[in-house]
Amino acid sequence: MELTRERLDEMAAVDIRTVDINTLTDLRDIEIDSSKPVPQKIKAWVEQTNNIYIHRMGDYVVKVRYQEEGPSLNDKMEEYIRHLSRIYI
Repeated sequence: MELTRERLDEMAAVDIRTVDINTLTDLRDIEIDSSKPVPQKIKAWVEQTNNIYIHRMGDYVVKVRYQEEGPSLNDKMEEYIRHLSRIYI
């Protein structure tokens, strides 16, 4: 799949409230070799999903935003876990 600006904009514009969950790739099915260089990891990601912004995880729809600057995914997951611990403790 070629990722043109128009195609990226189209994928990003999909509304998670109206998307058919059966058309989404389950994140648990995507396999990325973390030892590969970033361009190869990106290529593998694109090849394994039909929309790089919206996926499913079981019965849940997940929308991803990409940014060049800011916290890493690990930082955000740590923040999320700390938030959950405050709620349940």
